[in-house]
Formats: sequence, C-alpha cells, structure tokens
Amino acid sequence: MTELLLPFKRLNSLQNLNMRLFIVVLVVFFMQSVVSASDRHTAVTKDTLTWIILNNVEYKEAPHETYGTVYLPEFSKEVKKMANKKVIIKGYLVPVDKTTWALSKNTYASCFFCGKAGPETVLGLVFKVEPGKLKMDANVYVTGTLIINGTNVDDWMYSLKDAEIIGLK
Repeated sequence: MTELLLPFKRLNSLQNLNMRLFIVVLVVFFMQSVVSASDRHTAVTKDTLTWIILNNVEYKEAPHETYGTVYLPEFSKEVKKMANKKVIIKGYLVPVDKTTWALSKNTYASCFFCGKAGPETVLGLVFKVEPGKLKMDANVYVTGTLIINGTNVDDWMYSLKDAEIIGLK
C-alpha cells in the first residue's frame, strides 16, 4: 500500500517545492514594489515649500504710472530665503488660459481668480518641458525653482521656473 502512495508523496513534495518557490518569488516581488513605492512616496511628500510659508507676506501701497496705486508684496525672510532655490510644493492645477497653468492652494472654485483668496495662494508655472494634457483641480506635487516678484504687478507674485509634476495625490 505504501508503494502505491509513493508517487503521491513525490508529487506532494514537488508541489510543496513549487509552492515554496512561488511564495519566495511573490514575497521578493512584493518587497521590491513596497520599497520602490515608498521611495516615490517619500520623494514627493517632503514639501520644501508650503502655502503657510508663502502666506507670510505683507503688502505696502505704492504709486504706479498705469494703475495709480497698487499693493506690492513685502516678503518675509523665510520666503526670501527660498527664492531662486529648487522647491517641492503640493497644490491644485488651475488653468489660466489655453497654454498657461497655475498651482493653487485651493481648488478652482475657491482659487485666487474667483476672489476667494489672495495672490499668495497661487504660483505661476513655467514648465521645463511641455507637460502634455493636464487635468484641472488635479492635486499634484510640483518641483521647480521658486521665483518671487515684488515689483511687476502684471506678473505672478510667485512662480516656479523649470516646473515638473513629480507626483499625483
């Protein structure tokens, strides 16, 4: 009787071996996926610039030959320290026109352009390369060089030069 069961025992041990190999491969694959996903997650969740920092600005009245009186921003030391540095910030994509996009602290319905927030809650985006089709209100992580503008009222107060979308939330 044991001789009849011998092929089944071999098959069983072969199945066990295959199952063990399968499990090892599955665990290795899973670990690689977790490591690479956590690397990507870590890379884009460490904002180096926040909307709280950008909000740290005062305004002063100044004469303007075209507009009469304007309010020019006076940036905090913290904001000035970030100027011309590569930063990462999270926000919502907002279309300005067919070719121009901004990054906003708020969604389109509550953005600066709708009058529900100040100019410190939006960044103009100058992309490094054409980003392709973008979706309004996409919650994204963007990297680029922070440019601050305290004099030209016809341009963004804040903008990101060489901007790249590095993650979607």
